[in-house]
Amino acid sequence: MTREEFKMIVKAMMAAYPQNCPVKTQDVFELWYSMLKDLMYGTVSARLKTHIKTCKYAPSISELRGMDGEKRNSFNNFHRRHYDMEQLERSLLESGKNKIEVRDMYGRQE
Repeated sequence: MTREEFKMIVKAMMAAYPQNCPVKTQDVFELWYSMLKDLMYGTVSARLKTHIKTCKYAPSISELRGMDGEKRNSFNNFHRRHYDMEQLERSLLESGKNKIEVRDMYGRQE
């Protein structure tokens, strides 16, 4: 993304979030540009449009990079495990054969 394209992103953020646009000084502009310049303008623009439509707060750099969506859909340190779901289901069904006694707080069987 070029500086001119990024200026259009900032103008859109200022229009959508006039009270709390995070890019207010030249130093902040330079920081944000350095963090986003490797992305395509169309990508950042589309993410900003979606953010404006769905959030009343100004976006962060990571939200415009698309990093927040990855974290929302998965845990940070979660490694997917590939279970044999048929075997897991069979085991769960078989465990139901050995009924567990359920007692109330007074020790009476329910």
